[in-house]
Amino acid sequence: MSIPPSMMGYKVEGGRLINDAPELVTGIDKAVMLKRAMKRADKVRMIAEGNELANANIDLFKKI
Repeated sequence: MSIPPSMMGYKVEGGRLINDAPELVTGIDKAVMLKRAMKRADKVRMIAEGNELANANIDLFKKI
């Protein structure tokens, strides 16, 4: 039982085979993407915390 090419992401247009199949992602690629996402999330969290502290300091010194 074979799978037709149209179900694998290939199609024929004008006599040419068009590859619309999604790119293959290995486990190592997924791990690298996850590590990058975690690193970025940490940076975003640190910037957000810094902004909160800066705003708290501004509010504190406005009252004085």
